[in-house]
Amino acid sequence: MRTTLAAAVTAALLGVAQAPQPPQPRPPVFRAGATYVRLDAYPTLGGEIIPNLTKDDFEIFEDGKPQTIAAAEFVTFGGPDDARGSMPSAREGLELASDPHYRVVIFVIDRAVFDLQRWQPMREDLRDFLESQAGPRDLVGLITTDRPWTDLALGRQIQSIVDEIDTPEWLHARPQEATEVLNGCGLDGLRARIRADETYGLLENIIKLLAQVRDDRTNLVFISAGLARIPPDTRWAEQRPLTSMLPPKMGLVNGRIQRVPQATDMHDRSCREEGSRLANTDFDRRFGELVAAARAANVTFYPVAMPMPVLPMPGGAPGLNMAGRGFRPSPPLQTNRVPTALLELARGTDGHLGTGDDVRDVFQRVVSDTGTHYLLGYYTTNSKRDGKVRSIRVQLKPYGNVIQSRRFYRAPGGKENADTSTRSRPGESIGPPLPVATALGALSRLRSSTQFFTYGAVAGNAVNVAIEVPPAAVAAGRWKEGAALEVLAETDNGDVVGTARGRLTPNGRAALRVPLDGRTPPTTLFVRLRADGESVVERTSLIPAGSALVGDPQAFRSGPRALAVPVALFEFERDDRLKLEWPILAALDRVEIRLLDRNGKPLRHKLAVKEQKEDRRLIAELSFTALGRGDYVVELTATAAAQTEQKLLAFRLR
Repeated sequence: MRTTLAAAVTAALLGVAQAPQPPQPRPPVFRAGATYVRLDAYPTLGGEIIPNLTKDDFEIFEDGKPQTIAAAEFVTFGGPDDARGSMPSAREGLELASDPHYRVVIFVIDRAVFDLQRWQPMREDLRDFLESQAGPRDLVGLITTDRPWTDLALGRQIQSIVDEIDTPEWLHARPQEATEVLNGCGLDGLRARIRADETYGLLENIIKLLAQVRDDRTNLVFISAGLARIPPDTRWAEQRPLTSMLPPKMGLVNGRIQRVPQATDMHDRSCREEGSRLANTDFDRRFGELVAAARAANVTFYPVAMPMPVLPMPGGAPGLNMAGRGFRPSPPLQTNRVPTALLELARGTDGHLGTGDDVRDVFQRVVSDTGTHYLLGYYTTNSKRDGKVRSIRVQLKPYGNVIQSRRFYRAPGGKENADTSTRSRPGESIGPPLPVATALGALSRLRSSTQFFTYGAVAGNAVNVAIEVPPAAVAAGRWKEGAALEVLAETDNGDVVGTARGRLTPNGRAALRVPLDGRTPPTTLFVRLRADGESVVERTSLIPAGSALVGDPQAFRSGPRALAVPVALFEFERDDRLKLEWPILAALDRVEIRLLDRNGKPLRHKLAVKEQKEDRRLIAELSFTALGRGDYVVELTATAAAQTEQKLLAFRLR
């Protein structure tokens, strides 16, 4: 399990919740070099949790060997709402998730199984659950199988999720770029594998992330028609790749329009490699690994089996309507049968399988299965750092019976816990390093429903704030007369440590400087916009404080229509240029800058950083012409003596 660092984060976060609770036992002192294991346990009598138990009432066995219990805490999910922002950062959500006093419920929805008629009752059931069952200590996340896992945000306000699934365009989202590229390769015989690879990649990454930050149980409601368990396709390599029948790439060569062999060969080679990878993927083995990873990470699946909509095809034959997605999974699913894979997914992770007809019962089961419980902890007697999964059994001494509890965990060390930045292909390893994932989490705010975007860069005794209205809203005349702005810089405790007033210009932009009183570093910006009797409020998280060498980066966009405009909307076109400035806070010995992909791997794209001595700033400029569409992270590393700081900033290229 995670040792001193994760424990320290969890202990620090306990101060976030101020709900009155009964006196808690003193937390254990963590021994250097020892592995401390946390687990949730649910001793019940007559269907109710047994109160007033102590650590002496429990027995824990790891791989059959008795362990000495170091701590036992009674955990409830009551207490006041935390007034979290409608779109918190990934960092805030993960920090709250690491606190066992919060319950985590993640909804993963396969939009391909829904048309509007079928989605409406599911949406109503989901909305009813969110509005009536989700409590103040529930961290709810919602993501769809066709989105990258970095879009997942935990701890959003319930109303923001309800608003998202109520938008008419929610059922008709554009596929990811990687999926569009594969669909353009002519891999018609591998369509089902492309979709399965996308779904597995999402689930694997979510589980890996939760394993890094959370010990307590996580509930994952998976609404889908099934999960592929198909073996490798040994016949695909014998077939002629359809990429050879694609039209050739054309270009200007020596003043004449003709075929460009290099571009076509590169495209064909990439398609063949991906086709071979997909054909050779053993999804049955991948399913087993997914279940094992979920058990080790204490993730419980609650699948909801949905039949695929069956519509008449030309000629009267039945077929699967994929809502315009251009392919039909093969073989067709039997709509009157519960997919075996979903049943085994539920059983293998101690969850429960439901269908669209009893979805309300499934949602209620999520709440009843993970309510009030005991949080137990022990130092394992097995000191091997082999990365293997170990079994746990918990018994009540007075009765000698085995009780419901966490049943597995993964020991530290071993290749299973290797740095996730070593990812080489989709599906082979899972997720970027946590700092990169945190930076990418800010891109989850890039939604069409966002009223305006805010970015704050802390620089010594001030915060430089940029505000942008989405271009489509500006073009439609949103706040065309401008608007009044009020900005508050707040600490974790809600104390205001800086204020500023300004005005949004008719072009939908504003730049403000918020002086700080120097007491406590701010963690949140509270922005209120007023215009024509309308008041709109947004909360935005700041980059974690603690800068001693360089401040947070300020970003400026240059393009065909503007020059050096402060950026709050980190989404760019290919003909834009990005300029970044970091305030220098101390004498530096060394500075390095790199461009990373969404998996945290450094790219060969050259970046240079220079020092502007007159106003003590580091400056870097980035052109996008050599980059493809996707998400990227700029990483700046500054060193002075024995101290090193890293600043990461994510952006999206359309």
